[in-house]
Amino acid sequence: MKTESKNAKDLHDGRKFSYEKVAEYHKKYIDSETGLVKEGLITSRTCPACGENDFNQMFIKSGGTYVKCNKCLMVYLNPLLKQDVLNEYYTNLNTGQYQVTEKEKDFYYEIYSIGLNKIEKFSAGGKLLDIGCSSGYFLDVSKERNWETYGIELGVEEADMAKAKGHILFDKLIHELETDVKFDAISMWDVFEHIPDSVVTLNSIAKFLNPQGVFFMQIPNSGSLATRIMHQDSRMFDGIEHVNLYNPRTVHHIADRCGFVVLSLDTVISEISVTNNYMNYNHPYFGTDSISFLGDIINESKIHELLMGYKMQVVLRKK
Repeated sequence: MKTESKNAKDLHDGRKFSYEKVAEYHKKYIDSETGLVKEGLITSRTCPACGENDFNQMFIKSGGTYVKCNKCLMVYLNPLLKQDVLNEYYTNLNTGQYQVTEKEKDFYYEIYSIGLNKIEKFSAGGKLLDIGCSSGYFLDVSKERNWETYGIELGVEEADMAKAKGHILFDKLIHELETDVKFDAISMWDVFEHIPDSVVTLNSIAKFLNPQGVFFMQIPNSGSLATRIMHQDSRMFDGIEHVNLYNPRTVHHIADRCGFVVLSLDTVISEISVTNNYMNYNHPYFGTDSISFLGDIINESKIHELLMGYKMQVVLRKK
């Protein structure tokens, strides 16, 4: 994809205002003495993928503790915010994501089109539900391709924007949704990693899919080359929001556990530019990436062949 070659600094400079808003908001959940998420707001848990309670601590990032399951290699926050606290967190959070999407429409149009191509390989069209649709730009792209478009969005301002463009909106979480409508495709773009109980979510999604319907998600890849090199310096780890971080193995595990089959799994966004910065002792996201280390060792095609891109795009169907 041509977006792979975009300079890391240019891309992340455009998102800096959003990063700063989130970082400032994040502070209210951090104990200033310990530097950790406040004790009264958190709860411990077992592995969200396999249910085991056997893990090693990886590191602490932005107040949150990331661990890795010794059985299935799932990476997850433990402890994490209690569900009611997490609900409050998202209710009051304003990331300015719709502004980011507006500024980077070419990038999002391309990445959304890639995702739609994968959906349409297994579904001929019909009704599509996008969970966490924000202002509805993915629904716009889908509507151009003759999908009947629905969305779930809890943010009032973003939901109103999507409705104004003719999309049908719900304001309930998927496990609370009450509708007789069945969908030929359900999508989640960079949302699934924010959901603590992936089993409940996948089981809820299954209820709203037509018999041959598909579920598509784009999620961060904890097995990506960039993340394996940078560890806690990767933006993948934020300490509060990214509660579950999957790799290809754990995607297959959670899909099988919930009665889904993986129809396709690919990676996108190589983050070669970010990794070059880091290997040059520059800031990974705001450095100049003037010297290339990786170019002589591994290219974007090879990264994706090895499923080591920064994001995974996955299509599932009920068995």
